[in-house]
Amino acid sequence: MKKYLLILSFFFLGGVSAQTFAGEANLLQLIQIQYQSILSFSGHFTQTSFRANSEIAPRTAEGIVSYKRPGKMRWLYAPPEEQLLVTNGETLWLYDTLLENVTIQKLEKLTDGTALSFLLGLGDLNEDFKRRKISKSLLKNQQGLIVELEPNKEKANLAFIQLEVDPETYNLRTIALMDQQGNYRTIALESMSYNLGLEDKFFEFEVSAGMEVIEAENL
Repeated sequence: MKKYLLILSFFFLGGVSAQTFAGEANLLQLIQIQYQSILSFSGHFTQTSFRANSEIAPRTAEGIVSYKRPGKMRWLYAPPEEQLLVTNGETLWLYDTLLENVTIQKLEKLTDGTALSFLLGLGDLNEDFKRRKISKSLLKNQQGLIVELEPNKEKANLAFIQLEVDPETYNLRTIALMDQQGNYRTIALESMSYNLGLEDKFFEFEVSAGMEVIEAENL
């Protein structure tokens, strides 16, 4: 369950060209400017999970991700990893279609000082993270700019993140999340469309009769 909540904390999107800002601010500021220019988006994602010191092959999942400012996100995982994670900016629902249960949590419990706060339009990369030299080559065969960010506040399950962005538009292409045990996850974004007319109800979840409900205080 935690893996689906964690991915929400390390997603970023892009938008209009940022070339006019080149040379006027550092890369994190450019990414922040781009993010603030986007009202909504939707596209395909591929998530790959790697285990440290393991011969087990990486695990892959994919689906559709959507966002609407401020604070609304929806991750729909395709079979066989079929799951739905959705938030309306206040409440987060994680629905398991196989088990027919839904985990419910207040979003504010997940946002303090994280990339999720930035994604929801509440935080800032320059305030919540500090840029450092690339320590590990997690994003292989990439053509964009790669930055590595360390959280300013110590996080139990997070060592650092890496972002690969387009060198001209600063749109995010791939992200990576490394935990304290050396396991990491990458998320590649493809076929992204921006400033769509997404309705608020698309980011709501209706609990139906007979569905098991789990109230999560700390995940």
